Amino acid sequence: MNFSRHDLPGELLVRIYSELVKPRLIEEKMLILLRQGKVSKWFSGIGQEAIAVGATLALESDEFILPMHRNLGVFTARNLPLQKLFAQWQGKASGYTKGRDRSFHFGSVENHIVGMISHLAAQCAVADGISLAQKLEKSGKATLVFIGEGSTSEGDFHEALNVAAVWDLPVIFLVENNGYGLSTPVSEQFNIKDIADKGKGYGVSSKVIDGNNVLEVYMTVSGIARRMRKNPKPYLLECKTFRRRGHEEASGVKYVPKELIESWEKKDPVDLFEEYLLKEKHLDNKTIQEIKNAFASEIDAALELVFKEPDVKFTLENELADIYRPANTEVSTPSGSKIEMRFIDAISDGLKQSLERYDNLVLMGQDIADYG
Repeated sequence: MNFSRHDLPGELLVRIYSELVKPRLIEEKMLILLRQGKVSKWFSGIGQEAIAVGATLALESDEFILPMHRNLGVFTARNLPLQKLFAQWQGKASGYTKGRDRSFHFGSVENHIVGMISHLAAQCAVADGISLAQKLEKSGKATLVFIGEGSTSEGDFHEALNVAAVWDLPVIFLVENNGYGLSTPVSEQFNIKDIADKGKGYGVSSKVIDGNNVLEVYMTVSGIARRMRKNPKPYLLECKTFRRRGHEEASGVKYVPKELIESWEKKDPVDLFEEYLLKEKHLDNKTIQEIKNAFASEIDAALELVFKEPDVKFTLENELADIYRPANTEVSTPSGSKIEMRFIDAISDGLKQSLERYDNLVLMGQDIADYG
């Protein structure tokens, strides 16, 4: 693997390395806890950290990211507290979903992370919506949505890509092509070599890069986002990588040829970047061990606190409060003269009044624009 430093300062290279190591150490700890029965489910991103970390660090901190199961590096690079992350996976009340989920189905608006939707391509439309708002507000911000190679066969992906192309939306569709959609290899999913080619049919610029090369991911996403902020247009970026563990830990990898896994283990993004930094003398073995020891201590301390937290206790009041927003309905009585009109005309007038009242309202659908 060839790392091209460009003009990146040494401090940034060390930070990138640290952000790669952190999710790897967390994952290794989670796999131990899984075998001990202390974690009920885990979706491993081991071997794919370079994509999540490189892309997240390349964006501005207030630009939205829509991650997936294997993007732990997004959450850690955005500095979400470890105790709250671990509480999420332990199903504790202090977790992001208050104990309702023990996986990655959560987000943090404060950190500009939108929670994952299990029907993975459905996130693409949400990304379109966010980027449309950013464009209308002239915020000069990009939005990045992660999807897997299997998701690019879903209608949601194609619809979102088409809308983004037609409206020139500043959204990066980042495809993590990790070789398998659960147990289905890419050779049985598409009749094309590269998923990036799917952008051509929609007039969307695209590119294929090495998803295990963290500097290539960082520099590519940085460049795309920089251009996108000035000239809003969508981009389809395919990152080639590999899923070295099962779709989730319970499924295993019996369907994957052993030699394929072994070949990708030699392309480990953490190990290879560490070797590069050692060779270029940006790091030494002592500093590397200090970084790892510090993270290990932080992980153990956060876990110890979470294990002491009580189990979730159900109350109907709490459940309803998270579903229904308190509201006071004011009933107004019409005043002045009245006119009779068709029901469809009343709806049309209501839409026009709403547009006059709310300057950030967007209406879309058939026959509501020029046709009226």
